[in-house]
Amino acid sequence: MPPGPSRPGRFLLTVVLVFAGCTSSASPTESALPSASAEPTVSPTPDPALTPTPGPTPVASGCTAGNRVPVGEGEIIGTAPDAGQAMALTFDMGGRLDPAIDIMNFLIANEVCATLFPTGAMTETPTGQEVLAIVRDHPELFEVGNHTMHHCNLRDGGLGSPTEAPCQTGGPPDRGFILSELTDAAAIIASGSGQDSAPYWRPPYGAYDDTVLAAAAAAGYTKTIMWSIDTIDWRPIAEGGPTAEQMATDVVTSASSGSIVLMHLGGYETLAALTIMVPALRERGVLLTSVSDLLN
Repeated sequence: MPPGPSRPGRFLLTVVLVFAGCTSSASPTESALPSASAEPTVSPTPDPALTPTPGPTPVASGCTAGNRVPVGEGEIIGTAPDAGQAMALTFDMGGRLDPAIDIMNFLIANEVCATLFPTGAMTETPTGQEVLAIVRDHPELFEVGNHTMHHCNLRDGGLGSPTEAPCQTGGPPDRGFILSELTDAAAIIASGSGQDSAPYWRPPYGAYDDTVLAAAAAAGYTKTIMWSIDTIDWRPIAEGGPTAEQMATDVVTSASSGSIVLMHLGGYETLAALTIMVPALRERGVLLTSVSDLLN
């Protein structure tokens, strides 16, 4: 379906909207030292509103996941140019699901943090449930965004996955349909992964306009996560799709500060490409991490 370690700063990609701020962790407040007086001293009780919340602990590879940015204002994000030597690998799960489990196991074995964008329909399949269970078991590596319920084209209408998806046709879907596509998927994704997918979402086929963005924001999805590198891994080699070597070469040579790579858990050559690109990128000092880590 068409669509290192220190990285301060923020970013902005084009299009329509503006950026929200990022969060950071602070050191815990120290207790007061004992008084020299004979009378006991009572240490101050920290104000809960001021007590720092520790961020996620990086895994050995240095990446983190799950430290989501606030809902904030609407943003269309395709890259994070101030992210230093870091880039995000993202995986859509909206159609073909082979070899999804093998890809997830490869990411775990190599401690690669990633952001997944499953649809509700694919999450309900046995393989989808297994993928989301892996996410639940490894929150230090994986986070989820929302890819809608049925992968319909929310801007123009039609298409969808599976093929019998109840997508509105004959023109752009109405606001109520867009909202239900996001909220229905959100409940299923949360049940499987244990995570709230907001505020991240990815429009199917990369299709959106102001109406779609406004409806998504009303559902709590203010961060529209696009991409700067498209692997076209949804297309088989027999139909002109890339080989694993071509895909890996494209990602490695196109990578820059804050790149967001679009792949699919059902990509035809994706697993083989990962075995090439992950070590190649790390040899160049690139940190492979999640969208949240990139934005923070």
